[in-house]
Amino acid sequence: MTDEQRPPDLDPEQLRQFQEFQRFQEFQRFQQAQGTALPPGQALPPGQPAPPPAPARKPLWQVLLGSKLVRRLVYLLIALLVGMYFYERYFGGDDPGDVAVDSGGVTNNPIAPQTPWGNLGTVAKLYGHVALDNQDEACRLFAEDGVAREAFTASVGAADCKAAVARLHEQVTNVAQYEQPQFPQHMLGTPPGGTTEVSSCELAVAGGPRLGRFTLTKLSPSGAWVISGYRAETCAGR
Repeated sequence: MTDEQRPPDLDPEQLRQFQEFQRFQEFQRFQQAQGTALPPGQALPPGQPAPPPAPARKPLWQVLLGSKLVRRLVYLLIALLVGMYFYERYFGGDDPGDVAVDSGGVTNNPIAPQTPWGNLGTVAKLYGHVALDNQDEACRLFAEDGVAREAFTASVGAADCKAAVARLHEQVTNVAQYEQPQFPQHMLGTPPGGTTEVSSCELAVAGGPRLGRFTLTKLSPSGAWVISGYRAETCAGR
């Protein structure tokens, strides 16, 4: 305290009280600036140092990240997301745009074609998958009882259906032509009834081998057609 601030004519006790009062006023101004002022009427005890300012409150996100429980939940969520990604990557189902799951007829056979004939039909799809070496897709066109698939595999002399498709693919010389066999006039549209046969000898096939004679069955209620029977055939003059 400077001489200008010191009141005149004060004895030592009065001076001591005056100095404490000044310190109290400074402490109150400091607390008001920090938002921690003493309640009205409560004075700072004589000789007691001013308390340190209250620490700033942490943001909520820092509090949450500091919680062990929250960190464990975050780690669990990350692990679940990674697990779901790898499950879908390696074990996920087929694209719903490529297959239709049917529960009637031949149990749960996933196929797309709604007709056995034409370029969008089951037989043409099989030729297309052989042309592109789509082994899984080609083998899914057969009924799940495995009878037609095994007959098809044996006719090629392969170990399984996928190997049969791969072996036939090696004989394809023109993919664009082979994946679009031409059907005769009586094989346009959708056949009546729930079963029909398609002979590759009746098709115009170019750029690769003819695949044989197929029996196809219509599934209910989806109306999709699967290959339920197969036998090799030799086409006269072809």
